[in-house]
Amino acid sequence: ELLAGRARRVLDELEQARHELARLAGLSGGRLRVGTFTTAGIHLLPPVLSAFRRAHPEVELAVADYEPPGGIGAVVAGEVDLALTHAYEPAAAEPPPAGVLVEPLLVEELVLVASVGHRLSEGTGRLPVGELAGRPLISSAPTHPPRRGVEKALAEAGATPAVVCESPGYALVCALVSAGLGVAVVPEMVASMATAPLSVRRLEPASFRRTISVVHRGERSTAAAATLLALLRSGFGRGSAAPAR
Repeated sequence: ELLAGRARRVLDELEQARHELARLAGLSGGRLRVGTFTTAGIHLLPPVLSAFRRAHPEVELAVADYEPPGGIGAVVAGEVDLALTHAYEPAAAEPPPAGVLVEPLLVEELVLVASVGHRLSEGTGRLPVGELAGRPLISSAPTHPPRRGVEKALAEAGATPAVVCESPGYALVCALVSAGLGVAVVPEMVASMATAPLSVRRLEPASFRRTISVVHRGERSTAAAATLLALLRSGFGRGSAAPAR
């Protein structure tokens, strides 16, 4: 046990030295492993990776899908160099594990989506969440940890689950809504980029939100990870997502 503890410290020092030398030498090779979740992987990550590839064509890129909060554990375990993850409000905040930083990139509201012509989509003002009382709701992954707080708040407002959709992917949720099986509350990025025809309306209060963050190792990040992190900051730097259509 004594030897194992010392060996871990020695290996950590060697890894840190390798990272520092890589920064001095520049990005002339190596591998960058990125974790993401589906929405960010489709709508946010590709242009950033494209910019990275243009600047550093010799770095091998690997992308893996982790449903949040799985990406955090993947960074802790060393499976990926950094990862995109998300958290919802309302929800109980949990501190990140030791050794990693969770840095917010953008915050987006959760909005109501309904089938085209649905009565709840009428009007241009915000819809009080109490108006969902008694309305058939597509309950989006009620057992999914990031969504539990949102599902609880909707239930307290009186929304009645008509369909329980256990998939954390929103494409299926939007398809069920478009087919008239109920309404749903989804991130505005999902609503604005859905392929199924939908009506969208903002909610009151505006405290239903999703924060997209990047998980990284701070000063212990590799040179490649630090470069991609800078691109993510410059591209999304804590702003809000584009408004839903």
